[in-house]
This record gives sequence, C-alpha cells and structure tokens, in this order.
Amino acid sequence: MHSTVEHKRNRRPAKTLAQLYQRFRRVIHPNSTAEVGAKHATRIAVLGLYRSGSSAVAGILHHLGVNMGPPFYQNVAESTFHEFYESAWLSQQLRTWWSEPEITEKIRAAKRVRVFKRWIQNQERNGSKWIGMKHPLLCLCGPDLLQAWGQSMRFIWAWRPLDNSINSLVRLNWWTSDKSEQSQRTLWTATTKFFADREHLRIDFAAMMADPRQQVVRLIDYLGLEPTENQIVAAINYIQPTSKA
Repeated sequence: MHSTVEHKRNRRPAKTLAQLYQRFRRVIHPNSTAEVGAKHATRIAVLGLYRSGSSAVAGILHHLGVNMGPPFYQNVAESTFHEFYESAWLSQQLRTWWSEPEITEKIRAAKRVRVFKRWIQNQERNGSKWIGMKHPLLCLCGPDLLQAWGQSMRFIWAWRPLDNSINSLVRLNWWTSDKSEQSQRTLWTATTKFFADREHLRIDFAAMMADPRQQVVRLIDYLGLEPTENQIVAAINYIQPTSKA
C-alpha cells in the first residue's frame, strides 16, 4: 500500500503528451457520467495488498482529478511523510470492520454496505464526476462495494507479485514476519477470487515504476477521465521509482 513516491516537478513527458491529451478530451467512455447522467458519478475502487502500489495508483487518480475522498489518512509513525490518498474516515471504518494483522471480520456485510452507500452519496453531493476509494482492506469488500455502488462501478487492481508484497511489508516492521505474511496471503486470496470473474483494470507495480506515462494513459482510457494537460503532467511526474518499495 505504501509505495514510496514523491512529486518531482522538473521531469517532463515526451512531446506526444499534448496529442494524447487532445485524444482523450474527445473520448466518451461507455461508463462515464455521459452515460449515467445526473444519477451518480463514475465510482472507482482501487484494490491491492499492502505494499502493492495502491497508494501510487490512488495518487495518480488524485492528480488526474478524481475525488479520492479527502481529508486523507496520514501515518504519523512513518519516518518520512507521504500521502496515501485514502479517505481518513473510511480508513478508520475499515479498521473497525476487519482486524489487523489477523484480517478477521468484526462487522457484518449489511452494515458495511450501508456505510459505503452513505459515503459515496455524500461525496457525490460535492459535484465530482469521478469518485474513488482506496485501501488494502477493500480487497475483502468487493461484493459489498458492488451492492452499495452498483454494477457499473469500475475496479482497479494494484497488482504486485505476492512474494514481493510480503517482503516489502516485512521490511516495514509493522508486524511480525509471520503475521505480515498471513495478512498478505489472506488479502491475495480474496482479491484473486473476486477478480476471477469481474471486469477490472490491472496496474502492474513494476510496469508503473518503469513507464508511468503508459499506465496513466491506460487509467484515463479505462475510466473515461477528462484531465487537463497539467493534470496529466502532474500524474506522470508523481511516480518516482525507488528501490525501497
């Protein structure tokens, strides 16, 4: 979840960026708000294990203009500050529904569905055309989200090989090695099962680090976003590869 990234302003994309921008300004995506009209915004959930790149994906979406539900959660225990781009209020709710690191259920699905529905409706009152949510514990909530947000919602899978995600979490020393591995395997099982028969866009962590521009374009295309050129530049420059991730 906590990919170490920072915003570097002086890196510029290739000259084809303006052409891409013009192209996607003309795109009318079949699941955009042009289809759903005034009923609701495009609803987006980012699912991914801890240390899978989900924070990086959420950061890209934020820079592209997606409402990710601020104010955002901040881990004051981290040695270096960075945004996780996950709703602080929803993060707290999720941690009351599922224990960490045991990943055991404490609240029934019916209540989770009611909370998800109320949260998205509150966000839509702000007039956002695209609204997203991200948290590792959402890996356990795929069916809840579908029931609360409807079948037209869009899913992004922040994907990283399981062993890599486990090793990265272990290095953080949040929990013991055994508990870190157990939590990651539980989330992996739930996520792979849910996405086995559910349309989604998979964003590979390694591919995102190697070529963030390509993944930004894929996200714009899949979600039917309409970012400005400055937003596209910010989203691309937001991703900074690091050996510590």
